[in-house]
This record gives sequence, structure tokens and C-alpha cells, in this order.
Amino acid sequence: MQHTRNGPQPERGGGSPRVRLWPFAMGLAIALFPFDWLAETWPAFGALFDRVFVTARDHAVGHTTLFCLLGLLALLSLPALAARPILYVALLVPAALAQEALQALFKRQAPGLGDGRDLLYDLLGWCIALGALWLVRQIGLQRAARR
Repeated sequence: MQHTRNGPQPERGGGSPRVRLWPFAMGLAIALFPFDWLAETWPAFGALFDRVFVTARDHAVGHTTLFCLLGLLALLSLPALAARPILYVALLVPAALAQEALQALFKRQAPGLGDGRDLLYDLLGWCIALGALWLVRQIGLQRAARR
């Protein structure tokens, strides 16, 4: 244990769970926010939204990027998840399902086949995040071994 002015801190993970979880909680709030609804109710945002997400490919890239960032926030907030990929996915699957459900709810539609495809893009984003973290750690280990 290290001692800081806030009291004893664990050697790894630094800080209380609340301090480590807020980035993931913020990312989750952004992922769950109904942007389609905002685009319909706020014309200026809707115009920007329609310019960014023109094609199905743009939509796929958006899902992959959003859930890659959410995955990175999860891995950085809860470092033990990197060694437990099943738990990592189990944490993020409900987030992806909730995101699709909220989008459908705000559109007043039932979830469709496109939502299943979106879940695959979400999974791709999580895999990219996990792979990126693994790669960064491997590079760090190689650099440390050279010293």
C-alpha cells in the first residue's frame, strides 16, 4: 500500500473504484444517448448528424468507433478485464443491447435486422480495443526488456 494525502492507496489500479469508473460511466452515458432522437428534435444537430452518417458504411464505422472507445474506457477503468475477455464482453453486451433498445424506443420502432448487424460492429469495436491495449502492452514490455 502506498500512502497519499487521501489515505492508503492500492499499489495497482490507483485510487478508489469510484475514481476509476467515472470515465467508463461517462462513455456508457454517451453510448446510450439517443442521438437519432436529438437529430430529430434539434434541426442544427440533425443537419450535422445527417452529413456525418450518410451511408450504411458511415453508420458501421460510427458503431465500431463508439464501442471501441467504450471498450478502451472499460479496459482502462477496470484493468483486470484485459485478462478476462469473456467478462469484458459480458460487461459490454448489455451496453450494446441497451443502446439498440433505447434507439428503437426513441424512434418508436421495434428492433430490426440492422440492429443485429450493429451488434457485430460493436463487437468489432471491442475486439479492436482489446487488441490495441494488448499491442501497447507488448510494445511496453519490449521496451522494458531492452533497458
